[in-house]
Amino acid sequence: MKIKLFLLLVIIFSLSSSAQKWTYYNTANTSKQLCNNNVLAIVVDHNGYIWFGTEDGVSKYDGIKWKTYSNINGLGSNWVSTIAIDAEGNMWLGTLMGISKFDGVNWTTLINGYYVSSIAFDKLGNIWIGNNEIGGDSGFISGGVLKFDGKNWTNFLKKDGLSNNNVKGIAVDNKNNIWCATDSGVCKFNGTNWTTYTISDGLASNAVSSIAIDVQNYKWFGYYGDGVSKFNNNNWTYYTTSNGLANNFVFGIFIDANDNKWFSTNDGVSEFDGINWTTYNKTNGLANNLVKAIAIDVSGNKWFGTIGSGVSEYDGVNWTTFTKSPGLINNNINFITTEIKGNIWIGTQNGVSKFDGINWTNYNTSNGLADYWVNTINVDNKGNKWFGTWNGGVSKFDDINWLTYNSSNGLVYNYVDAIAEDANGDIWFGTGSGVSKFDGLNWTTYTKNEGLASNFINSLAIDTKGNKWFGCSSEWNGGDYEGGGLSKFDGLKWTSYDTSSGLVRNWVNTIAVDHKDNIWVGTINGISEFDGTNWTTYSTADGLADNWVFSIAIDTYDNKWFGTIGGVSKFDGVKWTNYTTENGLVDNWVNTIAVDGNNNQWFGYEEDNCGVSKLEEGIDSNMLRQLGNRLLTYPNPSNEETNLLIPQPDKYTLIIYNLSGKKVRQYNESSDEKMLIKTSDMKPGIYLLSLKSLTNGKTYYGKLVVTK
Repeated sequence: MKIKLFLLLVIIFSLSSSAQKWTYYNTANTSKQLCNNNVLAIVVDHNGYIWFGTEDGVSKYDGIKWKTYSNINGLGSNWVSTIAIDAEGNMWLGTLMGISKFDGVNWTTLINGYYVSSIAFDKLGNIWIGNNEIGGDSGFISGGVLKFDGKNWTNFLKKDGLSNNNVKGIAVDNKNNIWCATDSGVCKFNGTNWTTYTISDGLASNAVSSIAIDVQNYKWFGYYGDGVSKFNNNNWTYYTTSNGLANNFVFGIFIDANDNKWFSTNDGVSEFDGINWTTYNKTNGLANNLVKAIAIDVSGNKWFGTIGSGVSEYDGVNWTTFTKSPGLINNNINFITTEIKGNIWIGTQNGVSKFDGINWTNYNTSNGLADYWVNTINVDNKGNKWFGTWNGGVSKFDDINWLTYNSSNGLVYNYVDAIAEDANGDIWFGTGSGVSKFDGLNWTTYTKNEGLASNFINSLAIDTKGNKWFGCSSEWNGGDYEGGGLSKFDGLKWTSYDTSSGLVRNWVNTIAVDHKDNIWVGTINGISEFDGTNWTTYSTADGLADNWVFSIAIDTYDNKWFGTIGGVSKFDGVKWTNYTTENGLVDNWVNTIAVDGNNNQWFGYEEDNCGVSKLEEGIDSNMLRQLGNRLLTYPNPSNEETNLLIPQPDKYTLIIYNLSGKKVRQYNESSDEKMLIKTSDMKPGIYLLSLKSLTNGKTYYGKLVVTK
């Protein structure tokens, strides 16, 4: 017996010591190749690796494998417009929101508030940064030129002698002069004075898009529609399509080791060796004619970054194109849910993603989804997926075919924010103009006329007694908000609850039903718990992260999880635990929470570039005690075998039932640690477990999901 108790303690200690693990998913890091098809910058590092700056992070390619970095890793912004490498091999990345430095291990964001267009290093080791200005002379994103000497920053603006605060390119000549391409000509800075060159001095246009300096110290300027100019410090030479340039709209200039000039345009790429012009476009093998970036690797392969079609590599004979592989479809997450098969379904502001733990599959309006903006998802007992959208109604997907229901064929309103299935298989939809019930053939509509607290339904839940609970927003009556609250429908009678009943606020965002059939209501002013008789209110004063609550989820152990605009709160009935950006979250504004079959928590965020986080909490030593008469199996779902944790050493009878109540398996054995259940020969589905002690007659219950 001592050995048995010792083993049980070892198991419990092992469970209690399992550490938390966070996993982050966004559109950048879920692609197994290039993170985004809009490639703004390319650079080759000292190891010969190719780096691609995109509108959604930066990808590194070593010739075999891809690795992506994004704001989750420490990048200041996922929009990477330019990349430069210093003499020590540090990577400097100009982004939409400033400069990030990467030393191969650590990320550092050095300065925020600048939309960086270009980076150059002078002969003294100073870093020069050209910036776009957004919003005019007093714009909210500053422009101009920044100089960084390793300690101090100096900002040069129009008032200091720069011709324009919109700086599109920057380069350093062999005399250490700084040359800046702007929207109002070209500026040269000799360390003391600024000199401006415009049309009157020889420029083809004052709107200069790019700049490069060749080995002869000649300056090359690209224009937005006027081709290219070469300035040899005395004379100007002009090149346009009449000379051989692919297009007069030039985005960038790259000069290779042989002093050949490469021009990226909106109609392909032109190479100029000083005499002959060669053009590369889609007819040759280029993925897209709109090219923003060019680089040549150590093997002489040419790399062209396009807008919309990824990267094209040209080895002199063959073309290879790399694009973004399927990943999370969008980073603005509205809803997450799980299904029996273990798939995670994610509704975003630009379609739906399915994640099976390895692969991503995306769906949008081109596949059959009614609208790109998905508010909510429900998986019914037949495995059909129901997607409630912003303005397209509801789409039903059976993994093969799509069907859409909207106001033209029975749905009360096309804005759908909540979906649930009752015990009869009827589907209930909460909309912006009432509730619709669909039994597969007929539609029934319920509004305030029938008893709803408001016609604007944010959430919907069904308890074990079959009662339907609807969370309603207050409605604008032209001068103020009125109505709202919580409505219950038992199939015959409507009952509504508001602040006069005990609800903390009449604007209800979310509802959940716990294992004891208590109703948890998230509002814009805290949480209300309703046990059918009494109301209990929870707020920041009790431990809630923020009073504005968007989502509630109940985990395997009946812990309540609340997504707020100030982070996530977990409540075990006694203790509150909060998660914010300081201890794991990507952002504190959490729109949605889901719990999968292994009790992992999934969080979806409102803000751009945040995507989805998964928290694997592990199992704490209080778990078995919290379970009461409930059983724990792991893994769950299972497709081969699962372990049933035994509450205490004893002789047991374990009976497994299907959902029809039919006994499918029985075990009679003594056990003191865990019981192994083979599931490989069981049909996929949900099973109920009944474990009865043969000593004291106590019975424990659980649920098992079997997949294939």
